[in-house]
Amino acid sequence: MDVKTIVIIGGGVSGALVATNLLKQAATPLRIVIVERTPPIGRGVAYGTDCPDHLLNVPAARMGAFPDEPDHFYKWVAARVGRSTFPKTVASTDFLPRALFGQYIYSVLQEARLAAAKNVLLETAVGEAVDIEEKPEGALVLLKDGRSIEATRVVLALGNLPGEYPIRKSSQFFHGRRYVHVPWTDDALEGINPTDAILVVGAGLTAADIITQLSHRGHTGTIHALSRRGLKPQVQRLAPPYRDFLANQPLPPTVSRMLHLVRNEVRAAVKNGHDWQSVVDALRPYTATIWQSWPLQERARFLRHLRPFWEAHRHRFAAQTGAQLEALQMSGQLKFYAGRLQSLTETATGAEAIFRHRGTDKLTTLNVAKVINCTGPRSDYSKYQHPLFINLLARGLIDHDPLALGLNGNAEGDLFRYRGKPSGWLFALGAPLKGVLWECTAVGEIRTQARALSAKLLSSLAERIEFARSSVSFPGSSVTSGSPYTAHISPTAGTWNLRSHFAAS
Repeated sequence: MDVKTIVIIGGGVSGALVATNLLKQAATPLRIVIVERTPPIGRGVAYGTDCPDHLLNVPAARMGAFPDEPDHFYKWVAARVGRSTFPKTVASTDFLPRALFGQYIYSVLQEARLAAAKNVLLETAVGEAVDIEEKPEGALVLLKDGRSIEATRVVLALGNLPGEYPIRKSSQFFHGRRYVHVPWTDDALEGINPTDAILVVGAGLTAADIITQLSHRGHTGTIHALSRRGLKPQVQRLAPPYRDFLANQPLPPTVSRMLHLVRNEVRAAVKNGHDWQSVVDALRPYTATIWQSWPLQERARFLRHLRPFWEAHRHRFAAQTGAQLEALQMSGQLKFYAGRLQSLTETATGAEAIFRHRGTDKLTTLNVAKVINCTGPRSDYSKYQHPLFINLLARGLIDHDPLALGLNGNAEGDLFRYRGKPSGWLFALGAPLKGVLWECTAVGEIRTQARALSAKLLSSLAERIEFARSSVSFPGSSVTSGSPYTAHISPTAGTWNLRSHFAAS
C-alpha cells in the first residue's frame, strides 16, 4: 500500500501537537515529517527560552497538551519533581518556567511516537521550507538547501511572525548594530553592558520578557519602555470561574453592543465581589463564534478602537512577573512612556530616539545603547518577505486575510487559494488563522485545533484511499481502481468545539 505523507512546516507547539495527535489517531500506514529550522521540536519561539524568569502566564493545571486533560502538564511535572531541571515542589496553581513547558511538549511527542501503530512513522527534517509546488497527488515541499519532500497533505504550523518596524518609514538605523528587530533570538542582548540605558519599543508580553531577562542578567541601567497608548498587560489573578453570562441569549451583533454588555457585566460582577478577570475569561468559549458572526466592518471597527485594550486585559502575565516589573518601576530603573517614535538615529556612542508624548506636541529625546523592538508579532503576512509566502502567493495557493490578520481560510484549517476555494491539501492552525478565529494562538486553542485538524487530515486520507479503490465514471472519461488519476473528495468534518477547554492564555 502506498504510504501517505503529511508534512508539517514548523516544529513549535502547534506543529508538535498536530504530529502528536496524528501519531495517536492514525491506524493505517502514515509518514509524518516535521520541517523545522531550529530544533529541538516542541519549543519554538515562545518556549525556546532558557531564562528561568520567563514564566507561563497560565497555571500549570490548565496547560495540558490535550483538550480532555487540561492538567496533563501539571501531572507530568509533579511526577518529576526534584530532578535536575524540575522544581523541588509544584502546585497546580504555579506559573512555571516556559522552558519546562517546551520540554513537556517534546516529551509528549516522543511518547506518542513510541506508542504509535506499526508503520506510523515520525521524521524530522532540519531545514527551512521556501516553496511548495502543487502535484496531482498532493504537493512537493522545497527546502532552502535544495532538498524536497513529497507530501499528500501539508500543514503550516508557523507560529507568530516577527513584529512590524517601530517606525513605518524605512531607516538605515534598522540595519545597524544598535537595533534588534527580533527580540527572541539568542543574541538579542549581546553587546549590552549592565549599566547601559536601553529602549524597549512596546509594553506588552514581549517587552516584559526582555525586561525580566535583562534583570536576570543583573542589568542596572535604565530601561525605557515606550508604547503608543502606555497600556501594560494586567497581572493574572487566580479567581473562581464566573457564570456563563452569554448562555441562552443572542450574541452581541456589533462591537458597541459587545462593549456595553461586558462593561455592564463587569460592574455587576465587581459589585458582587467577583474579579473582572473572571468576566473576561468567561467570554473565551464564545470569542471565535462572536468574531465569525461579525461582518468585516465590525471586525475592522474592533481592530481600530478596542484591540489594544482587549490585548492588555485578555493576555495577562504571571504575578511574579508583575511584581518584578513593579519593583523595577518603583526603583526608577524601569520607565514607561505613552507616545509615538518620531526618529531613530545612530550616534557615536549608541542611539538617539525621539518620541512625541501621546496627546501632546511634547518631544522627548532618549540616548540609549540599544533599541529592542518588542511591538509583538505582526499579522500581515503580505508584508513579510519570506520566500515561502512570496512563492505560495505567486502560485495562487494562498490568499491573505482581508483585514491583514493572517491567511484566508476557514475554521477547520483549510487555506483558500487566491480568490478561490480550498485546495484540499494545504492547511494551517494557530497564528495564520487569526483572521478567521481571532483567538487562536494560546495553548488552549492550539490543542483543540491540533486534535480536530489531525482527525480531519486522517479522515480525508481515508476517504481518498477508499475513493481510489472504487470505479467512478465521469462524462467522457473513466477512472478505475489502480488509475494514476484520483478524484479528490473534500472531507466533511465538524467544526471545532469552541466551548471546550479554552483555559490557557
